Order: sequence, then structure tokens, then C-alpha cells
Amino acid sequence: MAVLRTVIQDTHEKLEAAGIPDARLEAEVFVMYVMRMARQNIFAEQETEVGAQQQEALDAMLTRRYTREPLAYILGHREFYGINVRVTPAVLIPRSETEGLVEHALFMALMGMESRELTIADVGTGTGAIAINLALHLPAAKVYAVDVADEVLDVAAYNIRSHGVSDRVSLAIGDLLDAVPEPVDLIVANLPYIPTDRIPTLQPEVQKEPALALDGGPDGLDLIRRLLTQAEEKLKENGIILLEIDPEQVPVVQALALKHFPNGATSVEQDLAHMDRVLTIHRQNPE
Repeated sequence: MAVLRTVIQDTHEKLEAAGIPDARLEAEVFVMYVMRMARQNIFAEQETEVGAQQQEALDAMLTRRYTREPLAYILGHREFYGINVRVTPAVLIPRSETEGLVEHALFMALMGMESRELTIADVGTGTGAIAINLALHLPAAKVYAVDVADEVLDVAAYNIRSHGVSDRVSLAIGDLLDAVPEPVDLIVANLPYIPTDRIPTLQPEVQKEPALALDGGPDGLDLIRRLLTQAEEKLKENGIILLEIDPEQVPVVQALALKHFPNGATSVEQDLAHMDRVLTIHRQNPE
């Protein structure tokens, strides 16, 4: 029976041979998962034996990973802004750069908006990770979590229940803001923004994620255009829109926003890689 040290090294070599990025880290994650051990323990207890059932479970997971199935789908969860959310192949895997969208939404809500009893729409909610975090950090807010497919909202519903915010987060199915029953103070949206012809060039793991959550049309802006059109009726007078977009799209979306809201203003926040990522749109210029 092999010991932890040997199994970690063997798993690392197998993943590396299969061309998996970050093979060593993933090897450790897989072993932690099947052994139900904390990271520090897999190093402190290197001579612990790995049972046959545990090795079998590990091998089954590796077989899936060799096909470039994303790690998060295999594990069934992903950490996002301090919470763990369930993920399935029906939903986009939450990214670290999207945490900036949550960070900025909280900043705008706590510092930049007059009312603490905000009504918020998380459009394209996916796992519900954004809506859940907003509800956890803004207990007086009412949050609508919107998506277009039942299988997506099933995942979001599970996560919302798991984090105890069902009383503050309402699920809605439909076309963007059309699914929201009342005007809102804040719209937060991580919509598909990748141009269609760029999808085949993405990493194999990304191509395993739902096209519905990635493909933004010929220039990546199909849904963003529709959202801005709908926002004319659904966004309150002093409301704010926060969009995650590709850095190259910022000038185009800024121009679109000011066509819809000629008295408004825009600003851009960068992600951890110092790339323009979150576009803020004020319906009314705050200056």
C-alpha cells in the first residue's frame, strides 16, 4: 500500500505528463480531497498509507482530469470571495477576477449610495456566488438573482440555501432585467462577453464550460447591449450598473452607456492583473 508522499509524487507526474497546468498543485488538491485532509496534514503525515478505496477514487478523478475537465467540476465546488459554492457543468466556474466585481459593488453600496436598503439585481447569476456575497455583506438589501435556465437556477438555489440567504435573495428566470419585477438601485452583471470566434481558441478547460455563459455574440456585446437597453426602465434615477467586461471592450461599452444615459458617467476598475475589468456606469453623473 502506497504512502502519501509517493501518491502525491505519482499523481503529480501523471498530471504533468497529461499536460495539465499547475500539475503539482492539482496533485496536492486531489490527494487532499480523497484523503479528507487539510493541506498542512498531507505534508506533516507523509508516511500515512493510502487505502485501496482512496486510490480508486483518486484514479477515477484523474481519468476525468486527463480529458481536461475542469478541476472545479470534478471536485464539485469552488471558493469565491471567502465562500464555497457548488458548481456543476451547467454553470460557469467563478473566477478570481470576478471577485473585484463583488468588491466594487460592496464599496458602492456601503460608501457611494444613499440608501442602505438597496434593491440589487445580479444578472447572469450562475452559481449565485455574487448574489450570496452581496446578501451576506448587505443584510438590509434585497437581491434578485437572474438567469435563463432552470438547471442554472437549481445550482444557484442550492448555494443560496446553503449560505442561509434565501430570505434576501429571490431567484428569477428570464431575459436579463425583464425577469426583475421592480426598479433597482444597483445592477451587477458578469454576462457572456467573449466574441464567438474566440471561443475555439480558449483553454480546453474553458471550452468545457457552458457556451451559454461564455459566448457574447460576434463582438461579445450582444447581452450587454440588451441589458443597457432594458436598464433605461429598470434602473432607478440615481442607480448604478457594474459590468465585468474584457479590457478591449471598455471604450465601446463606455460609449454605449452614455448613449443610453446621456447625463451619466463611467469609470473603470482594474483586476488583480492590473487589467481594466469592471466598468461602473452611473445613471446620473455623481459630480
